[in-house]
Amino acid sequence: MDEKRDIVIIGPGVVGRTLAILAKRAGWRIAGIGARDENKARAAAEAVGPDVRAGRPEQIAPMGQLVLLTVSDDAIEPVCRSLAEADCFAAGSVVAHCCGAIASDVLSSARELCGSVIGSMHPLQTFPDVEAGLNKLPGAYCFCEGDDAAVEVLEALAQAIGGKPVRMEAAGKLLYHASAVMACNYFTALMDAALATAGKAGIGRDDALAALEPLVRATMENVFSNGPEKALTGPIARGDEGLVARQFADIADADENLGQIYHVLGRWAVDVALRKGTIDVEKAQALHKLFTAE
Repeated sequence: MDEKRDIVIIGPGVVGRTLAILAKRAGWRIAGIGARDENKARAAAEAVGPDVRAGRPEQIAPMGQLVLLTVSDDAIEPVCRSLAEADCFAAGSVVAHCCGAIASDVLSSARELCGSVIGSMHPLQTFPDVEAGLNKLPGAYCFCEGDDAAVEVLEALAQAIGGKPVRMEAAGKLLYHASAVMACNYFTALMDAALATAGKAGIGRDDALAALEPLVRATMENVFSNGPEKALTGPIARGDEGLVARQFADIADADENLGQIYHVLGRWAVDVALRKGTIDVEKAQALHKLFTAE
C-alpha cells in the first residue's frame, strides 16, 4: 500500500525544514508550512519549493494528511490541543511529532477530538542547521511509535528520506532518549572531564585534546566494530588492583567531582571486563571493593 501523504509542517525550524526538503525530494507533496510568525513560515516554504503554502498553524494544518509538529518539546501538547479544539485535523489524518523524549500520547487530543491517528518519529542524529541535516539525516535511524496506522506512514516517510525506521514502544521513550544523551552529550562532558584531569597533571587542554584524539578515535572504532567488551583495555580490563587504587585515590584527592566520575565509570568498567572474560568473579569483587564509598 502506498503510504505517501500530503505533508504539513507546523514549526519551521531546522528539523521541520530539513524533513520538508528531504520529503519533497523523495516525491512527497509538502502542502504547507505553518507558524505563528508567518514571515518565518513563508521563508521556510520558499526554501522548500514554490508550490508550498505558508500561514498560521490553524490555516495550514487542515491541508495535511500527515501533520508533523516540529515545534519545541514544551509546545507540542498545547499546539496540538489548540489545533484539535479548533477542528484543524482531518479525520483519519496522521498527526505526529519528532521529539525523542516524549511519547505520542501527548497528541491524544488529536485522536479524541478529531479522529486522527497519532505517532512520533525521532531521527537519531544531531544537526545544527538545515545543510547539516540534509547531509546527516539520510542513513540515520528513525525510531517510530504510536498507533499502527500512523507508524506505517512514518516508517514509509523515514525510508523515503533515506532513514532506517525502527519501531519501538512508547513506554521506552525516556530511556531511549537517555541512551542517546549518554552516548552523545555525556561523551562530550566526559571528554571535558578527561581534559580537566590532564590539566591536574600539568598538561594544557590543547595538547591534551590533540594527544587524546587518536586514542579516542581508535577506541570508538573498536567499540563500533567489535562491541564494548572487546574494545575495553586498560588497568581494569587487566585486573590491576594496585594501579586502580592509586589512581582513584589520586584523582579523588585532586578533584572530588572527577573522582566521582572515575568511581561510577570504574564500577561499570569492572562489569564490562567480567563479561569480556579478562577478569574472574573474584577479581571483579576485589575491584568493586576499591570503589566502595567510605
